[in-house]
Amino acid sequence: MPKSRTFWIVAILPLTTIVSHTFGRSTYPLLLPVIRDDILGSNAEAGLGGTVIFLAYLTGVTLVTWMSVRFEPLRILQTGVALSVFGLTILSLAQSLPILLLGLAIASAAGAGIWLTAPVIITSGVAAEKRGFVIGLLSGSVGLAYAAVAGATRLAWDVTGDATLWRPVFAVEAAVALAILIAVVLQVRPVTGMAEESSKPPPRLESLQRIPTWLRLTAAYVCFGIVAAGFQSFLAAALEEDAGLARESVALVFMGSGLASVVGAPLTGWLSDRLGRRTAMGAVMTAMGVGSVCVATLNGPFLALVVVLFGGLWASYPTLTATYVRDHLDQRAFSSAFGVMTMAYGIAAVIPPLVVGLAADHFGTFRGVYLGLAAMAGIGALLVWGLDERRQRDPSTAGHNRS
Repeated sequence: MPKSRTFWIVAILPLTTIVSHTFGRSTYPLLLPVIRDDILGSNAEAGLGGTVIFLAYLTGVTLVTWMSVRFEPLRILQTGVALSVFGLTILSLAQSLPILLLGLAIASAAGAGIWLTAPVIITSGVAAEKRGFVIGLLSGSVGLAYAAVAGATRLAWDVTGDATLWRPVFAVEAAVALAILIAVVLQVRPVTGMAEESSKPPPRLESLQRIPTWLRLTAAYVCFGIVAAGFQSFLAAALEEDAGLARESVALVFMGSGLASVVGAPLTGWLSDRLGRRTAMGAVMTAMGVGSVCVATLNGPFLALVVVLFGGLWASYPTLTATYVRDHLDQRAFSSAFGVMTMAYGIAAVIPPLVVGLAADHFGTFRGVYLGLAAMAGIGALLVWGLDERRQRDPSTAGHNRS
């Protein structure tokens, strides 16, 4: 691949995961206390928004998994960014729960088209021993944008003196997403060979089964889905209501967490290149459990520091998993196999936000559910430490270990 094309892919592709993972679905937890007070009536309704996010993402993953063997990955990615712009625009205009849910659904479903194609496109011209770091850039860019969104939101609240402002945040995100779409269309070209491979029969589950200990890998990803959905959906509300942090301080915590992941995601990817995927994945899953315990038991500024530090780690787990899968599969099989895994993740992530919201309404606190999430993270960590650490250099010769 020409160096100029590789440059544009590595420079622009990380921006697309900002659209899929920072805008809309990840901005919602930050703004949730404000949105809840404005147009929602309870934590249960707020949790419904989180459930819609993951249900829509699951639907998107299912469609993209089907499309991945019929359409060129770049076209799917471009469509995902375009639909995200539409969904974010709806969110910026939402005046009621149904319209809010519609915007969240469109933006979240569209994100699947970005996330299931960006890793394979960005690694198309990269050596296997550098994949962890390069795919880590996808999470690093998400963290940087997350920090920017949280910081800009806090600044807007300070400048306007209105800590209930939230619709303009989605409006700005829609405009930035549109600019990213234009950059992708103008500068990124299809990867040679992928279009031809897409005409072959779909591998689907068979591709995933080429990976040793694939059941453990998928089960651990399911545990991550449960913990991530429950942990992040109500983090702002838990910090504000249980830990006693001011709303403006919570925005700063989210900004710090995003900045930490800018370093943490590429660092964990780099470490996985050297120490092994299993070691890095196990460490991150363990950190998620410790972080959940801290949210359930600590208060005040020290908890804010802990959340910031763990924010640099836990969000890198999906990219580490994607790298693990990519180590064992070729370009064509990756999207299909990782799509199957992500469908399992999506199913697991649908219910936790609603359960957390209902539990918070019933018990008047988020502490108990965060202890439950810590236990689930512990199970995930045990599964990860049982993975096969060997890296398949030639995917075409991979066996069909169905452990």
